Amino acid sequence: MKKILIAFATVICICNTAYAQLEDIQNKEVDSTLIYKNGEGVFINIGKGGANKFNVFTTIQSGIQFNTVDSGSNTSSTNRMSLNLARINLNFTGLKDKVQMGIITDFTSTTPILEGWVGFNFWAKRAKLIIGQRQTHTNNRLAMADERFAAFMSQTIAGNATDGNVYGGLMQNFVGATREGGLFLETNLSIKNLKIYPSLSITTGEGQNFFDPTPNVGLKYGGRLDILPLGNFIKNNAFIAHDIYREAKPKLAFGVAASFNAKASSPIGSDNATLVPIYNRAGLLTYANYTKIVADAMFKYKGFSLIGEYVNSAVTGKDLYTNIAGTKKLTTDTASAYYNIGSALNIQTAYVSKNGLAFDCRITTVTPEFANATSKVQSQTWYGFGINKYLKNNAIKVGLNVNYINDKKIALPTNKLSTNFAIQITM
Repeated sequence: MKKILIAFATVICICNTAYAQLEDIQNKEVDSTLIYKNGEGVFINIGKGGANKFNVFTTIQSGIQFNTVDSGSNTSSTNRMSLNLARINLNFTGLKDKVQMGIITDFTSTTPILEGWVGFNFWAKRAKLIIGQRQTHTNNRLAMADERFAAFMSQTIAGNATDGNVYGGLMQNFVGATREGGLFLETNLSIKNLKIYPSLSITTGEGQNFFDPTPNVGLKYGGRLDILPLGNFIKNNAFIAHDIYREAKPKLAFGVAASFNAKASSPIGSDNATLVPIYNRAGLLTYANYTKIVADAMFKYKGFSLIGEYVNSAVTGKDLYTNIAGTKKLTTDTASAYYNIGSALNIQTAYVSKNGLAFDCRITTVTPEFANATSKVQSQTWYGFGINKYLKNNAIKVGLNVNYINDKKIALPTNKLSTNFAIQITM
């Protein structure tokens, strides 16, 4: 009921705003416009020169999935239909671009508000301070992309889905939910064509739980550095797998990121208090620190794209125990049963033709820090292939993707074949 009320209130606000602008245009009291663009939604400019700007768009993605799991001695198949995305995005820019706000609702998630943030531009627009919940910059490059532009269409981790095949093994094992709540500082520097983007953040370290009343255990500190030696990409093209804008000149991006999540209470720091209790020497509940290092690179030119991503995670902490009596110490070996520690490498390539037909493939290897039967991370290899068709300025997207997952679990190795067909509409 809460989701329905929020959606209804959002629609009413949008309609009232649009009606007010139409009245203003008719009365010629202000220089305002209302424009609709395929794939980008409604743009509302209020005031002379468009001093205040609103952008509203919705996305619906639905599909069907076919899964086959082979464990050697047994083979099982499941089919299901799913609503992958059901979102309303509202963005605002005002005060001569000095203030920005964004809200994203998600009606496939456990909470109706996926993102809610406000940003302030300063230092001649070379820096921005943001507070709220949004996609963090301390993950791999493709984890920073809007799910609308994911190469593989499927249910998303943002909606706490049960598969998340849209992202593959790297994100399932070391990222999880891509949004976090806290403070973000973004800056940009230029030396001729060279573009440099340093950023820093302090977040709750609990993933998409910024609006929940659950108290924090520790904070997460992170940063990222992006270097674009050949200049900026078109729009958000530096953070999506497909070259949907077909870069006219070669574009290259390098990125490194690191984060330190103090006393992470979930296996990858994307949730709150989901771990089996860990104790300090005094027998009080506590957790280990979760660290992550990321490196990635991207090349795009005339529809062709090549992306490489690497992540490595580990835990640190002194005098930690797995029992309240303090007799069983948490070692780096035993910590693998509590936290997702290890590494992953993702290589992904794609080509988008002039008529919007996209072909892509990827391979991801996941390597645990310790090859134990109880380790949360097990050795995996992911193979993916997809075909997508973009229509009407990317307003419509139809896609078929196949993932083959070789899961080398020590206890029960399995091979999984997952096929997804989906249709997405943005308006």
